Amino acid sequence: MYTIEQAERVAADYLRELAADWDHEVAMFPEDQYKAQKGEFFYFAFQGAKYVATRDDKYFLYGPCQISVHSVTGECRLLSTQESLEIDPFDAR
Repeated sequence: MYTIEQAERVAADYLRELAADWDHEVAMFPEDQYKAQKGEFFYFAFQGAKYVATRDDKYFLYGPCQISVHSVTGECRLLSTQESLEIDPFDAR
């Protein structure tokens, strides 16, 4: 079983591989409010690297920007917009 720290490293590696061909550099949010565990999954938020560094809205990337990591298998995937809203991993609502 993964700890949240281990799952975060797995998610960061997954994001790095996934985003290698993207037009924008992305980064995971470092703050704890963008990391969560619900049930068998860990959740992490990411955004454009310039947005994470500056929080300037002109660098904000739209779309589902959340990764789930299964706590046992370590399987990663991006959440769809619908899943993000339904799961609400960071209790935004």
